[in-house]
Amino acid sequence: MAQVTAHILVVEDDDDYIAELQRIIGESGGPTIPTFVTNRDDAVAQLKTGFFDFAILDLKIPTAEGTTDLDPEHGKYVFHHVRKVSPGTKILVLTGSPSEDFIAPLMEQKHDADIWSEGDKVHTVEFLKKIQIDQAPEKISKVVAAIRALSDVELQFNGLNLSMPEDRLVRIFAKHFNARRCAVYPIGAGKSGARTLRLQMFDRTGALIREVVAKLGELPKMIDEEKRHDAHIVLLDGGATPRKMKLLEFGAGATAGIFYQLASGHDASMFVTMATEDALAAKAVTATAEALAGWSKGRNEEPQTIASIRRSWLSDEWAAKLHADYGLTWAAEFESREIQTRWCCVHGDLHGENILVAPDGKVLVIDYGDVGPGSAAYDPVSLELSAVLQDNPTLGAAWPTADACRKWHDLDAYLVDCPMPEFIRACRTWSDSLTTGRRELAACAYCYLLRQLKYDDTDKDRILALLDGVQACWAAT
Repeated sequence: MAQVTAHILVVEDDDDYIAELQRIIGESGGPTIPTFVTNRDDAVAQLKTGFFDFAILDLKIPTAEGTTDLDPEHGKYVFHHVRKVSPGTKILVLTGSPSEDFIAPLMEQKHDADIWSEGDKVHTVEFLKKIQIDQAPEKISKVVAAIRALSDVELQFNGLNLSMPEDRLVRIFAKHFNARRCAVYPIGAGKSGARTLRLQMFDRTGALIREVVAKLGELPKMIDEEKRHDAHIVLLDGGATPRKMKLLEFGAGATAGIFYQLASGHDASMFVTMATEDALAAKAVTATAEALAGWSKGRNEEPQTIASIRRSWLSDEWAAKLHADYGLTWAAEFESREIQTRWCCVHGDLHGENILVAPDGKVLVIDYGDVGPGSAAYDPVSLELSAVLQDNPTLGAAWPTADACRKWHDLDAYLVDCPMPEFIRACRTWSDSLTTGRRELAACAYCYLLRQLKYDDTDKDRILALLDGVQACWAAT
């Protein structure tokens, strides 16, 4: 069985201590890859490109190779840099200074966490005087052993390539539930840069413990998603919105993970469903509308400018750039218009990979990174348009043509030769049930399409043709 290797960054400029730490790490009882640097700048460079489970930091170091400007401030800089760019990395601070006054501010960064699912919390930041170096072997060996123990979880990748931080988080989570085996499957990603995975965890008897949705990404984004979940998702029907199990902040450098319960049977995304059974996809759209109805039900109308709707998803700076880049000379005046809206909480990223569908049409809505206030119709409009702009298996050049896109406002004309007409009609029915009128429908479509122009891998010609359809929709009001 291959063992998980501990990656250790050592920042130390004293040759004697370097030799001693090399010996201690070499005798720590598990596979390790230590990286030794002697100064601030090299440490920063390593943190920019490398992954580290553990950092051992001398404080009194020079700024760069060949300099003699030793100062604890340089080590403190590295400490804070580790906390900033790799907040999940455990730190051991070594100090040879007789004065500990400068350590007090660093102590405020100390937390307790069960970093590697050992069952007990440990300090994420520890301090050790150099005269106590004889205590270092125990401290370092404990870290190496904890990382090595993650090897007890066998991962089945099913063709996936996980980064080292992603691998760490999946193993840490599975070990927390005493899983012996964890199968990992992809769930199509949106544009956020986070990784969404399906996990199946099995115990020592081979029994399925739990199916899980894992969202892995930058720590601030995962913390933000947890706050959005706790504020908004808990208000919805628990049968269609998986409940949070755990947020993992430590153990994977700059990457964190948030994990949700997943009911068995929801094996296909909405995109996959519409590619195989259009009627079932339409049924799933209705189920999604019912699942999210708690946000919009009973909400009164209120006026909003189209610009204020757009700001929920795209900044003024980005909007101005896109207007200029794509010749949208009409857009600034369009955005200045005030319309009636049903303003409420919305999912904000409701594309076809963020809805999982069971064979009976029941759904689970996942990925809560964009949940927040917006126009109620934004979700069904986003879902409809995602089918022709994102990674939908039915997506192709045949439909919608540019001419069809310009007829987006005329549903019957738009759907000529459409491979998933029932799905599109179900989305439009949902939109119509939420909008205050056609102007809100046009405004939401405009905001979604402008947002899609921001991404490099979207079909710009199709988006621009759809924007012509949006203008026609508005003109018809």
